[in-house]
Amino acid sequence: MNRLAIGALLGGIAVYLYDPDLGVERRGRLSSIWQENRGSALQAGRVASETIESARPLARRMTKAIGSRDWAEVFDRGRSAASLPRLLGAAAAGGTIVYFMDPVKGSERRLSAVETGRRAFRQMANVMKPLPSRVGDHIAEAVEVVTSKVS
Repeated sequence: MNRLAIGALLGGIAVYLYDPDLGVERRGRLSSIWQENRGSALQAGRVASETIESARPLARRMTKAIGSRDWAEVFDRGRSAASLPRLLGAAAAGGTIVYFMDPVKGSERRLSAVETGRRAFRQMANVMKPLPSRVGDHIAEAVEVVTSKVS
């Protein structure tokens, strides 16, 4: 799985479980599911660990059989190393997506974000309105200064 997708998934899970309105209920449900199925999950983990341990001798024999050739290059997928900033960015993106797509409060949050964006745009437009006239005044003053020095 793509490392960025894993980061986004982790961020989404974090936002889902720590939602201010429903997080406590969700964590409680998850805890009760874990309590009911803990034995099965631990048993599955033990079986997986034993399977991996039993495959080690086979892996060693295959490594020796390959011998002098460097087969690691053949199987290398050329992935770049995961960096913490990329992982955190992906987690933030995943959390943001879950926050705004939440079935209970998502539409309210999206509308609030759109309205906040509109207000910010209007404020920026109001700040920028007088700017062209001020620029024109500065240009006129500069022209007067230049013409007075040239004359």
